[in-house]
Amino acid sequence: MWRLPSSVLKSILVAIRNDPEVRRNLAAHPRFWGSLRKRFSRNEPFGLRLTVGVALSVVFLWLFLSVVEDLISNDPLVVADLRLVSLVQMSRSPHLNTVMLFLTYLGNWQIIAAGACLFGIYFVLTRQWRWILTLLISILGGEFLVWLGKTGFARPRPDLVNALIPAQGLSFPSGHAFVAISFYGFVAWFAIERTTTKVAKGAIVVLAIILVLAIGFSRIYLGVHWPSDVLASFALGAAWLAVIITSFSVSQASKPEAPLQNPAWAGRLASLFIIVWIGVVVVFSYLHPLVVRHASVATAVDLTTSDFPSGLFAVAPRFSEDIVGRPMEPINVILVGSEADLTKAFLDAGWEPTDRISFGSSWRLLIAELRNEPPPRAPGLPTFWQGQPNRRGFQHVDPMGSARERHHLHVWDTAFRVAGNAVWVGTVHFDREAQTAGGTGLLIHQIDPAVDRERESLKSDLSRTKCAKRIDEAVVTEPMLGQNAVGSPFFTDGKSLVVFLKCSGA
Repeated sequence: MWRLPSSVLKSILVAIRNDPEVRRNLAAHPRFWGSLRKRFSRNEPFGLRLTVGVALSVVFLWLFLSVVEDLISNDPLVVADLRLVSLVQMSRSPHLNTVMLFLTYLGNWQIIAAGACLFGIYFVLTRQWRWILTLLISILGGEFLVWLGKTGFARPRPDLVNALIPAQGLSFPSGHAFVAISFYGFVAWFAIERTTTKVAKGAIVVLAIILVLAIGFSRIYLGVHWPSDVLASFALGAAWLAVIITSFSVSQASKPEAPLQNPAWAGRLASLFIIVWIGVVVVFSYLHPLVVRHASVATAVDLTTSDFPSGLFAVAPRFSEDIVGRPMEPINVILVGSEADLTKAFLDAGWEPTDRISFGSSWRLLIAELRNEPPPRAPGLPTFWQGQPNRRGFQHVDPMGSARERHHLHVWDTAFRVAGNAVWVGTVHFDREAQTAGGTGLLIHQIDPAVDRERESLKSDLSRTKCAKRIDEAVVTEPMLGQNAVGSPFFTDGKSLVVFLKCSGA
């Protein structure tokens, strides 16, 4: 990359400084320019370090207050909380559950207390009194801020029936996410202060950021915090850490302590304490394994055949939703039958199940989209109904068509039953070849606007199977124009396909 030579840059600065108008302005306001010069001086105790520290604190505090404003006004950021939690929980697996539990334990008060005690002992033995005071202020002051936030906002936690671990108290902000920054940020700062190479300093920063983000994400994954709780805690914790570091740096520059010659055993002691702390973490994790908690099963709501499907939409949404709950495509497919009937009917019709949404399938989809070679059973962009992402889907690729295009059906489970049979709702459309979304550079599938044509195509496919015992139509909405989550337009007559499935031997 082309860079401006330092000699040229210095020449430009000298020319600006020697400009007559600039010199007159400097002479006319000496106190203002002198004060400003001190604010950016590396040698002044209240110079550059204080300026940068205050600026960072203000920026992070503003981010925290922005989340607070969204929480109070119920803005889209907070409205998306439920859908994000549901989407993350779809990616759960036994192995990932164990990893997330271990990460969340790194933010538990027992682990933090053990680490703080070991740090305190190390500081006492090495006579680093200012670091002891800073450590205490960082942890105790942070705990007070979290308590103040929880008490002031009194936000309840997500529905803990679906949480993997028990949790008590209020939700906003997340104490684990905050302490992850206030403690591990402190540890990273201490390590950076004693590291000489830029590579090592950079590695410490990267590792600390990854650890903090992972602890925060584990709280969402385990189902005990809303995403906005964690985001607010990151912002408030970063502001608090910036205040702590700035105060320490200014104090050290104003009244520097006599440099201490650490004894030869100090390094060995630090290594021993790190090993002891790791042992505490391992033992604590071993003694507190994950207790499997089964998700709640919604109580079935029975509908009579005579008022179906009008009775369904009297209490359930008529549209799919985007991440912030805005209505998108109207429900245009209603299926009645067992899960075995559903799977066999679509296989007989030439439709195959798509991959379930998970970290693995999402990663494979991202790589394939970047190469413009989508995998044959990609899960597709998740959409929501009643705040829940579609947990299953089906696709059909035309034999003579492009492998990058497909007929695609999103399907949602419901708690409704008709004559003892499960009710499924969905939206079907045709995914065109991916195109670059304007301004984002991402490859996004657009849908064919004629969604009714896809509904009729699916009707034709199912009618050829022995599983479709009855096929009806129902009016869901008025004829309308709309667009999906990525802004792809569509038009529809507002009708829905209603199929009663019963496969012999399914």
